[in-house]
Amino acid sequence: MAEKSFFERHFSKEAIKLFFRKQWLTIKNEFTSEPLPKFLKNNLYIILGALVYAIGCSFFLLPMNIISGGLTSIAIIFASIPGLDVLPVNTYIYILSWGFFVIGLFVLGLKYSLKSLVFVLCYPLFISMFDALIDVCVIDGIKILDITSCFSRNITLENGTIIRSESEGALQVLGYIISAILGGLLIGSGVGLALLGGGSSGGTDVINVSMHKFFHVKIGTSSLCCDVIIIFGGFFANEMNLLSSSVGILGSILCSVMIDKVFMGMSQHYVALIVSNKWYEINKYINEEIKRGTTMFKAEGGFSRVDTMVIEVCFDRREYIMIQNIIHRIDPYAFLTVLRAQEILGYGFSRSTPEVMDIPLPPDTTQKLLFKSRKKKDSEQQD
Repeated sequence: MAEKSFFERHFSKEAIKLFFRKQWLTIKNEFTSEPLPKFLKNNLYIILGALVYAIGCSFFLLPMNIISGGLTSIAIIFASIPGLDVLPVNTYIYILSWGFFVIGLFVLGLKYSLKSLVFVLCYPLFISMFDALIDVCVIDGIKILDITSCFSRNITLENGTIIRSESEGALQVLGYIISAILGGLLIGSGVGLALLGGGSSGGTDVINVSMHKFFHVKIGTSSLCCDVIIIFGGFFANEMNLLSSSVGILGSILCSVMIDKVFMGMSQHYVALIVSNKWYEINKYINEEIKRGTTMFKAEGGFSRVDTMVIEVCFDRREYIMIQNIIHRIDPYAFLTVLRAQEILGYGFSRSTPEVMDIPLPPDTTQKLLFKSRKKKDSEQQD
């Protein structure tokens, strides 16, 4: 049998039909793989993340032309290059956002692009909205929402006209530092919220993920290299403004810190591993009084070689102190390890408890329920 040509394998009617069917299944799975409440909650996180991200850029980084890495900084660089400065920064943000989205669609596939679609739709719109808001909010000829006006000094002309000059000296340094700090914190929070919703901020993340996929470079390493290149390029595009580049590095560091804090720090669920000789009493109290299910498994002490039981229990922040106090009261010498859980999927945490729960029962309980069921069935037949 003759081997099919490249065109027949990839562009035949069957191949095209299979390709579109695969993409449709990907879209369908992306929108139906989780319950509607969770789907709406995740997208709300992404939209809120785009909003916070846009606030950090519009009110702090863009007015001060701070290059801290990412798509917005690339837009600032393009708008600063002679010949390309005919377009405003906002236009470049639109072009780059959708440009990176299309690149991600072809390079990384539809599944990745869907995760960044909501952010890509919302972020440029929020940037335009805040830009218009800054232009509208004017009092006595001063844009009160423009941070550059806060760090400029008034000059009174001979005719009594008051104008504002460019900020100078210590006031200029203060303006750059405050903008970098607040901008970095807000942008990091926005990205963290988007990740918390299972999405992506798109932009230069496409480069980082592509480097990891094709060249096995760690995402953290490629992200750092990408930001360094952008900041270094911004140093020349921004008229070699050393101050702007320096605070840009500060903003980038704060952004990374906030991503971890928001994404990993908002979980209120914990997992405890309890090792105690009084495991029976502790387990009984957790089941009956705190109303939390537990998992028990046998273990052996690595040093003592003594067999023991380990209790695993999941709980939320409100029960944290309660469980600690109970364990200490029953067995002050118990060994307790508490871990923060990013997410717990299961009844009692993220799903509604069904009317019928498929939970394994102890043998004696199963026999009792079976006996009652047979007895009820026999009485119904006699009637």
